[in-house]
Amino acid sequence: MGSLPVSPDQAMQTDQHKEAFTNLADSLKKYYLGIRVRSVFPYEDEDFVVEITIPGFLSKEEISDMSHKECIRIEDEYDVFILPRVVYG
Repeated sequence: MGSLPVSPDQAMQTDQHKEAFTNLADSLKKYYLGIRVRSVFPYEDEDFVVEITIPGFLSKEEISDMSHKECIRIEDEYDVFILPRVVYG
């Protein structure tokens, strides 16, 4: 039986995954100042999951919609599957 990665960063095993994550994080941060984007352990059939932590004054629904659109763009570009998860920080 294989072991779990030590950290979410190690779950992104390929340079392609790392590049896709960086591109997504940079893109989202350009739209919304004050957000934090980090990788968390993947689940389901996703290559990776990003957790987007937002300040309370931002709309969770708006950022969730934008995040999904950006994920689709990145998925098409890098041939990966990404699940965004938006939370208040």
